[in-house]
Amino acid sequence: MTKHSAPRVIPCTEQGQIDLSLNELMDDSGGLMINPEIRKKDFLTVTLRGGKLRLQSRGYIGLIPLNERVAIFVEPRVPVSNLTRMAEISGCDRLPLPVIRAYETGDVKEELLLDLYSAALIHHVERVVEEGLLREYLRVEEESSFPTGRILINQTTRLRARGMAHKVVSSHFLRSADNAANRCLKYVLWRLAQQSQNLVGPGIQRNREQLNRLYAAFEAVTLDQSMAFMDDEFVTGRRDLPPLRAYYRDALDVARAALLQRKIFLDRSSRGVLLPSIVFDMNDLFEGYVRRVLEMHGAGAGWSEIVADGNKTAKRVLFTEHRSVGSEMQKLDHAASFATPDIVILRENGQDVACVLDVKNKLVKRRSDRDGEDQVIAYALRYATDRVVLVHPAQQNQQSGMYKVGDVGEVSLFQYRINLAAESPEVEERNFGNAVAKLIAA
Repeated sequence: MTKHSAPRVIPCTEQGQIDLSLNELMDDSGGLMINPEIRKKDFLTVTLRGGKLRLQSRGYIGLIPLNERVAIFVEPRVPVSNLTRMAEISGCDRLPLPVIRAYETGDVKEELLLDLYSAALIHHVERVVEEGLLREYLRVEEESSFPTGRILINQTTRLRARGMAHKVVSSHFLRSADNAANRCLKYVLWRLAQQSQNLVGPGIQRNREQLNRLYAAFEAVTLDQSMAFMDDEFVTGRRDLPPLRAYYRDALDVARAALLQRKIFLDRSSRGVLLPSIVFDMNDLFEGYVRRVLEMHGAGAGWSEIVADGNKTAKRVLFTEHRSVGSEMQKLDHAASFATPDIVILRENGQDVACVLDVKNKLVKRRSDRDGEDQVIAYALRYATDRVVLVHPAQQNQQSGMYKVGDVGEVSLFQYRINLAAESPEVEERNFGNAVAKLIAA
């Protein structure tokens, strides 16, 4: 994507469809113009219908730049008003993409945003270096036998009193880049590069190299580790920048937010600092959020039960016994060989299972789909528990809570709908934890 282009933004809903003309995604030679970062992930599926490309969004939400011409803004298909809280609790990976958008920041500190702030700063400071550094006239006084500017009589008289008759004190104005705005940018480039020294990863190393490259462009600027520049009128925005240097504003806003380690609100974007678009896999986000809510509730309520991840530590081989069928068995998909409920609640001994839950990022009116119900019944049998829960997000105007679907033999199937747009998410999370605790104790 070109550095300063603003792509056309098309709204879309998670799992929704949009149609694009071929010329928006193809170059003159007929090649597909898609950002490399988009090719790496399963963001969208593409089909050709009626001479147009039909794109269907998958599980990712956020602003997704297809190329320099067009970006898709994908919103969750369920009502969500607490996306920032969900992301914090779940610990879900965030994926920054190469398109800039506004995010509101708050006074609360958050220390895990080094990658985002680095990427944003690189984007904005590249423009500063490209367009030219801000220079201001600074008053300079000097003692010299060859004065420049205005001679200062009082200071010169004091020199002569000390026996220095061959010099005078003069003052003049020097146009310099060594000002508060540039000191701010130089310091934040240095600090972010220093903070990334002990971190690993191709993206981190690439950012560090770019931070160091841009740092070199501020060679004539003082590295002010006292951060005295933080109260400067240009840096804080109390004073308007010169019109020809207005491009400094975005860089300085990001620099201050990074130095103050300000928290980013993912669901507030009408104003704020300009950062790379943050994209989430909504399926992973919802699953991680539900699991962590139960973990935190259990810890706070003094549960003896253990909340485990059935996709990792608590997964089990699906069949307790099976007959080998030679090459047929070897071809069996590895994932299908295991029972992997999203959440396994173990008794205090760490062996017996109190309940299993599977998290489905799907809207339901009454019943879950048959495949999901069959799947969790199989999990119940494999984990030797008589109660299983399917967890769904609640639709708008749909009552949240635990509902019994029915019994299959000795297994009772329940459904829980959690309201992600609740006015008080803390109350909604507590209600969910209490409902699961009650089910376990029943």
